[in-house]
Amino acid sequence: MAPMLDVLNENDYNNLIKLADAVGIKYSLSNKKEEKVNSFKDNSDFIYVPSINLYVAKQRTHLGKNWFDCHKELQSNNQRMLIIPEFIEFLKYTKKNHQDIYKDIIEVRNPWRAEWLDANFKKRKDGLYILTENETKEEKLEECLMQDKTPRIDLEDYINSNHTKQGLPNKKVENGSLYYWYPRSDNDSVAWFDAIDSRAYLYCNGYPSYTFSNLGVRAAKQRE
Repeated sequence: MAPMLDVLNENDYNNLIKLADAVGIKYSLSNKKEEKVNSFKDNSDFIYVPSINLYVAKQRTHLGKNWFDCHKELQSNNQRMLIIPEFIEFLKYTKKNHQDIYKDIIEVRNPWRAEWLDANFKKRKDGLYILTENETKEEKLEECLMQDKTPRIDLEDYINSNHTKQGLPNKKVENGSLYYWYPRSDNDSVAWFDAIDSRAYLYCNGYPSYTFSNLGVRAAKQRE
């Protein structure tokens, strides 16, 4: 009889399956654990991203809403905005598994597509801070690239290795074609990512009160 694999979470599942396959062990999943594993699967509106343990929307919503209103409406639906490191993980995951979504975000073409990110930059007495989780979490901004690059950042180098824990480009990020605007100390700067026919941008100096018809947000939610 094949041994039963007891899966507690997705990482356990992946590790056990890899090990069993590597050594040629035959196995089966209990009904209960099989249901647990199936719960990690994508659904019609969201993609499960294992590295951040979140479901992330396939499409932008709340188009034409400003940064503040997007937060409010997401929160009312038990959803939230992606912080920059989570957005990076989403890009990496979709590039490998959902090329159509990845291209829709980063591809240089019309129409303009833009999405808010959960990062608000505030000046304090001891320096610049990044506020996340709808401004409930505050951290001093780590050393990062603090000059505009137009264009100088390589997207692949940025998302794969050359970014800080807070998701901003490192000073040593390679040259490329992604336009980047660094965080300002004006207490009125938030982040968004966009692409149009001429270039793609990472803004860290966007005005949170802005509204544009193609600027929205990509909802994220915890796995139920």
